[in-house]
This record gives sequence, structure tokens and C-alpha cells, in this order.
Amino acid sequence: MNDIIRNLTVQNFENLKASFDYSKKIFWDEEKNKLIHPGEFGSYREKIIHDWLRLYVPKKYGIASGFVINSRNKISTQCDLIIYDIHHTPQIQTDENQKFFPIETVLAIGEIKSDINSFTDLKKYAEKLSEIKKMRSEVKNPKPYYKHIPGNFDLDKNPQDNIFTFLICNKFNFDPTGKNYNIDTDKKHRTNLILSLTDGLINYTSTKGAPNLWFPFLDESELIPTFIKNNNKNSPDHVILFLTSLIMAIKFTTLLEIDMTLYLTDEVYDDLIL
Repeated sequence: MNDIIRNLTVQNFENLKASFDYSKKIFWDEEKNKLIHPGEFGSYREKIIHDWLRLYVPKKYGIASGFVINSRNKISTQCDLIIYDIHHTPQIQTDENQKFFPIETVLAIGEIKSDINSFTDLKKYAEKLSEIKKMRSEVKNPKPYYKHIPGNFDLDKNPQDNIFTFLICNKFNFDPTGKNYNIDTDKKHRTNLILSLTDGLINYTSTKGAPNLWFPFLDESELIPTFIKNNNKNSPDHVILFLTSLIMAIKFTTLLEIDMTLYLTDEVYDDLIL
């Protein structure tokens, strides 16, 4: 451990939490008991998290908001955070600055919420991330140009071959202990991590007892969602565990070549002879 890095991380978290709390006050109407300009509040909140993650994510990876696409004409809903490979991702955007990212070179997708009020809401947000994760299953003839773990590309056996998904919120207004929010979702499409800045972290534990895992399955085994409660506000260990898991995930996530002909036409000339 390095005291400088850890102390700066604790300080950065305290600044993040204060900014996150204060951002709601800026856009909150006390008389009407509701947000003023919720869209602007969401953008402000996203920028806070973006700037925080930028302190830890290597510069060779971009962080942006936008839409994920694939060659099967699928497009995601708006994503708060997309972490992608800068050097292999084409710059696709509209005149209105809407940005689109091919699923092949995306490493991670993150959603940002203020308070999550119920277990039902948590499941809904996780299901949205699962739908985006499914888009990599539709890549035709996937060809990795980066694969940290040797072996064939296989989404059913290698969790690192799929994109990493996470959710960050300010707090839970319910107790998530012992609740399996993704039981109805195919294990390869499940959300990797859910971080409540106030309350703690949901990650995974193996049936053999190995704790603090960031992937939803291992070999043929499903892993159990586990809530790690924040019991020490002066040392945000749940946030440090989230950051170390995210950094590892970025390092391990497989990246694929983009076949732009599949994006531009329905016809693929596999047997073209020059």
C-alpha cells in the first residue's frame, strides 16, 4: 500500500460525496419538493463521476456518455458512462454531438443514480445494463485484438470476454442485504458491481466462499450477490474495493476488432478474390 495514493483516494471520495450531495441542493425546489431541470441535474452529476473516475482510469481509455451500437442495427438507451479504447474506436457522432460507440471496443458501461428507493428500482436499472451487455453476444465472428486471458472467445465461459457493467448511486433507501437482484437474468449478462457511495458495495461471493469478486460467474458456477456494508465513514473501504475492481476489469476485458463492412452493408464478401 502507498499512503499517498490511499490518502488522496480518501480525500477524492470525500470531495466526490460532498459534490454529489450539494448537486441535488442546487437543482432542488424546496417549495415544490422536486428537482428543477432534472436533465441538467443528471448531466452535472455525470460530470462529477466522470472527473472522479478520470483520476484512476488510464488515459489510453476514453470516458464519455452516449449510445452503444452493434452491426445488427441495435442501439442502446443513453449511457451515462462509457469507457472505451481510444485508439481503436471510430469517432461517430451527429451534429448535435450525440456520440455512438461500437460494442466491440467498449470496455465498461456505467449508470449513475441519486437515491435508489426500492429493490424493484434496483432490478430495473440492472436490467437496463443487461440489455446493453447482450449486444456483444450479437457480434459476428468476434476476433479479439486484445485478450488478457488466453483461450477462445466464449461469453458463456469467460466473464472477461463481455463488457463490464456497473451502477453508482448516492444511497439505498432500502436494505439490500440478502437480496438477489439479478436472479432472473442470464449470468453472463449480469451487472458486475453496484456502488452506493453512502451505504456500501454489492459484488459477488462464490459458493465456495471466495469473497469480493467482480464477475457474476466463474467457470460453470453462478456467484452470489453480496452486500458489503460501509461501517467506517472515515475509511471508505467499499469505494476502494470498487475502484480496484474497476481497474482490474478494464485490464482484463477483451476487446474486439471492428468489421466496419458489417456496419455499412448487409452484404459481406467473405470470399472476395482480388
